[in-house]
Amino acid sequence: MSKISSTFLLHFIFKRLLNTISTSTLPLPSVSTIQFLTNSCALSSGSTTSAGRKLQFDEKNIQQYEAIIGFLKSHGFENPQIANLVSRRPSILQSRVSTNLNPKFGFLQEIGFVGPLLPKLILSNPTLLFRSLDSHLKPSFFFLKEILESDERVTTAVCRFPRLLTYDFKGVIKSNVDFLVSEGMPSRNIANMIAMQPITILQKADRMIRVVKTVKELGIEPKGPMFVYAVLSRSSMSDSTWKNKVNVMKSLGWSENEILTAFKRYPRYLTCSEEKMREVADFCFNTAKFDPGTVITYPMFFMCSVEKRLQPRYKVIEVLKVKNLLKNKKIAWLLLQGERNFVEKCVVKHLDEIPNLMDIYRGIVAAETKCVV
Repeated sequence: MSKISSTFLLHFIFKRLLNTISTSTLPLPSVSTIQFLTNSCALSSGSTTSAGRKLQFDEKNIQQYEAIIGFLKSHGFENPQIANLVSRRPSILQSRVSTNLNPKFGFLQEIGFVGPLLPKLILSNPTLLFRSLDSHLKPSFFFLKEILESDERVTTAVCRFPRLLTYDFKGVIKSNVDFLVSEGMPSRNIANMIAMQPITILQKADRMIRVVKTVKELGIEPKGPMFVYAVLSRSSMSDSTWKNKVNVMKSLGWSENEILTAFKRYPRYLTCSEEKMREVADFCFNTAKFDPGTVITYPMFFMCSVEKRLQPRYKVIEVLKVKNLLKNKKIAWLLLQGERNFVEKCVVKHLDEIPNLMDIYRGIVAAETKCVV
């Protein structure tokens, strides 16, 4: 059975006292393991485990403790990560490596959690180590794989929301999936929804029903691609938050019909903060002088940074207009197109005529132009 190394003990026990201490002065291995658990993991004999039982740190259990700590180290856990895990879930010290930890770690590695991903996943959701492999983890994974169609997509979704594998997949996840199917939502769209924002499928059934009903009442059909984004956006907000966002847009002069029209075009715009809504509205109406119809047509403006994206681009557009170099009159579209396209078509293309245009774009020099409306 492997023993705790002197380097391991030196890092945790004596790092604040003597950085140059001789390893020969360290305690014997058995005592060292107990000291690691008490000093580094903030545990003591008699600590209550997550299962409600008491831990008793004594030499009768020392080989089990060493086996578990050694097993974690062999799977890429660093010393601070081990201390973190054991301090949060002391009952892991009562696990059996051969019958509990090893099969679960093997399964997680098999489905794609290899290298640093494995410790990161387990630290994000230690409950994984306390769910049955055969009656919960495997069925959950294969159910998700049936929807997402590949190990990689399941792994990505679980990385985004680690509780996905330990949630009640029969009572919650499956019920929500079945409901969405019954509403006419294509399986591909359900898969995309889970992949993009896994927490959405974990909400209570009555909440999912209300969200879908609200979205349908807005005229967004379940079979359409925008239905996914509408459900994701509406699910991310409580009813009170939704009302507050609508009221903010009304305070900016929008009618409820205009607000909902924009939502149907680009649902995510109502998920930004109230401060961001006001900031973007100020830029669109007072700086760029857009009419309300333009902003309603392009509600994705609200997802853009005014300081890092909209203002720098608008400065470039002002210069091009003054120099009569702007052929594309669709300013709103220019502000929203991809970074590479904008730089190539609006900056690099005109460097011969305006050598400092890139510096203007980057904010290094000011654009010396008259105000262009």
